[in-house]
Amino acid sequence: MTVQFCSDCGNLLPSSQDRQVKCDCCAKLCKNTLLGSVSFSSTSDFPSELRNKRIINMPKQLSAQDTWSRTDVKCRECGAEEVQYTALQLRSADEGTTMFYSCPKCSARWNENN
Repeated sequence: MTVQFCSDCGNLLPSSQDRQVKCDCCAKLCKNTLLGSVSFSSTSDFPSELRNKRIINMPKQLSAQDTWSRTDVKCRECGAEEVQYTALQLRSADEGTTMFYSCPKCSARWNENN
């Protein structure tokens, strides 16, 4: 089985018969390099308890960016002096939060574990 990964965040991309594949994690549209070299089957052909658990335990979605706070962190892409941020507790309770940053000028997105 051949797999394809997002060039921005490294997330495993879903199988698709379209020319572009949208990353479920960062929403980037990536070129489908597997088109024509892979046969497709539907997930309903292979029921899975693990898949059902994944749907039940999906992480909380990030809030709309217009509600994010602003900080004077410099953008990694365009050098803008101010970016928007939000924080989520994605790891265990005794570890720091994960900070998600977004640049309003160039739309660059990245995260940092605190």
